[in-house]
Amino acid sequence: MDNNRGKNSFYFLKSLATGLTVLQTMAEASRPMSLTELSRAVGTNNATTTRCCYTLSQMGFVHRDAQRRFYLAPKALLLGYAAVSRLGWRNVAREYMEALNKDIRETINLSILEGVEILYIIRIKTEKILSYDLQIGSRLPLYCTSMGKSLMAFTPPDQVRRIFKDIEFKPLTHRTITNLEDYLRELEEVRRKGYSINDEELSVGLRSVAAPIPDREGRAMAALNIAVPTKRVSREELEAHLAPRAMETARRIQEAVAALE
Repeated sequence: MDNNRGKNSFYFLKSLATGLTVLQTMAEASRPMSLTELSRAVGTNNATTTRCCYTLSQMGFVHRDAQRRFYLAPKALLLGYAAVSRLGWRNVAREYMEALNKDIRETINLSILEGVEILYIIRIKTEKILSYDLQIGSRLPLYCTSMGKSLMAFTPPDQVRRIFKDIEFKPLTHRTITNLEDYLRELEEVRRKGYSINDEELSVGLRSVAAPIPDREGRAMAALNIAVPTKRVSREELEAHLAPRAMETARRIQEAVAALE
């Protein structure tokens, strides 16, 4: 269905959409936001944003600090966690990821596609690699992450172009891919090898290798990665030793999930 046509439908509740957009904006923010900041980000006036925040506060989804800035309450975070927890194959995947983590002693992550981002649904961390901490429910861009590449490499090409139509390739580091054509060529390499690499494209000092977990139709329903610090693991070591482990674990998860269906 056309997105704009749907928003103009008689059944589309603009007030509900605005409230959910406010929640999403807070979820994506790295700090509490003022009313003016929220209004600007959501695209509404202060009066509308005030009413949304008041309603969400009364329902327990939003809190306000001493500087009158708004942030998500734990009740809101539970909504996302509840949705993620209902993924039936999640517990199966975690067992294999924990076994891999115990064996190689590296950070293991699993994510799914959520709009134009990857959404972390399992994270088994051994050490802090990034300057900021990722948790279940964290989101990162598709274009500069190994799991994003694995998800996109095994997604139909027309859908990939549609997803990336309005994405800005921001140069987060000196290694970040900054245009769609180079990214599409990278996806061809991922399909050929069966795994993807992030070599300091998201953050300096971080490397990771990811493998897709395909569904019955061969499309990636999720991606698993192994994340390591560059100071300890070279790219050559990553591809020679950890890429096969990521692909093997992804394959075992795929087989186990298929057996449950």
